[in-house]
Amino acid sequence: MVGHGALTYARGRATQAGDQRIKDMDGGGIAMQVLSVAGPVNCTFMEAESGLALARDINDQLKAAVDANPDRFKAFAELPFQAPELAIQELRRCVLELGFVGSMLAASVGHDSKFLDDPMFDDLLSEFEALNVPLFLHPGIAPSAVVESYYRLPGKPKLSATLAGMGWGWHNEVAVHVLRLAVSGTLDRHPNLKIIIGHQGEMLPMMLQRFDAMFDEKEFGLRRSVAETLRSQVWLGISGLFSLPLTQIAIQTWGVDRILFANDYPFIDAERVPEFLRALGDVVAPSDMRKICQTNAEQLFRFEAE
Repeated sequence: MVGHGALTYARGRATQAGDQRIKDMDGGGIAMQVLSVAGPVNCTFMEAESGLALARDINDQLKAAVDANPDRFKAFAELPFQAPELAIQELRRCVLELGFVGSMLAASVGHDSKFLDDPMFDDLLSEFEALNVPLFLHPGIAPSAVVESYYRLPGKPKLSATLAGMGWGWHNEVAVHVLRLAVSGTLDRHPNLKIIIGHQGEMLPMMLQRFDAMFDEKEFGLRRSVAETLRSQVWLGISGLFSLPLTQIAIQTWGVDRILFANDYPFIDAERVPEFLRALGDVVAPSDMRKICQTNAEQLFRFEAE
């Protein structure tokens, strides 16, 4: 992925959590960073026990990186979501023993492309609630049938991959996943589940009014409107989409208490952070800037950045 021309900055940075990362954080004014595995293909594509073994190895490496710089790093757990009982076991270890602040899932789960509204994941989602940690739903590659039908442009493999991936498709995958959690009643069944999505809400903020017009609570057996459900349980990361209009839309539709500053490092140049924050500070009150850049994350992840 880092071979794409748009990701030149990430080369040499995506696999390290040492001096270069700290230097980049200092240059961008970043006090704390949450580490995770960057990759659309993950342990959910493996057999259950093999997936657990890989997840444990990844999490142990993340823990070592956090321990080397505990004042600068926290971590999201890698989990074998395809085996919910094993995922529960590893989530407990990561949160209760390793001190992780949540977990991240890229796209849907495994070769079957399951979404988390499937009842097989109910116990796992309940465990996220019990441990009071969030789940980050990160973009990932769409199922092959979707890629072939929607995104393949004959004779243009790189363009097709970009359209299916970071240019459009994988953002749409997150939006569909989150909307399914809302309209299926999954978030109603798990009212204390906390979801994070990136990229200024993966296109969802502009659609809230449409959702409420189309998904009537009484007709579809929902306890709340879709907009209320999403605003209550989903946090939006800026994730390197450094555009003032997008950020203002996110704030106006979702509310400032659910907006998290995120740089999408190492895929977005950390040197762009100060300029964007100065521009944002011209149109957002200082108290709201502090929420976006610090206290919203501190409350969600239950730590204090120095």
